[in-house]
Amino acid sequence: MYAIRTIFGLSALVFATTATAEGDLSRANVIDVAIELGSNDEGMYFSPDNYEFETGQAYRLILTNVDEIKHEVALNEMGERIFTRKIEASDVDGNLITEVKGSIREVEVGPGRTVEWFIVPVQTTDGPVEITCEIPGHYESGMHASVVIN
Repeated sequence: MYAIRTIFGLSALVFATTATAEGDLSRANVIDVAIELGSNDEGMYFSPDNYEFETGQAYRLILTNVDEIKHEVALNEMGERIFTRKIEASDVDGNLITEVKGSIREVEVGPGRTVEWFIVPVQTTDGPVEITCEIPGHYESGMHASVVIN
């Protein structure tokens, strides 16, 4: 009788673990989206300046600041329509510096640095919304981009 309970308990545990893994959309088929932050003779920019995401799809936003000054990415309305799994920052050798989890709406990226922001959109937008750099003067200099979540 004891052996039967143990086997039944293990079967339930294995079943529960498999069901959870298959249903975890935040880790399945992650699509990389490179976002360059910088400036040139025409002003400041996000490149590209248009993004389209699908609800339920996992993405890794690779935020690379190619400039000699700091920039930031503020999600604004988009931030209300996504789940942030985590944000990672590594040193130049690829060693993890920090991993941040929880509700995040804005990330500052230092000069010459890269930050990875793992998201899953969970709600569509009613047309385009903007991501912006909220550092004074950066938005006015052109640092904003259009985002649509389908």
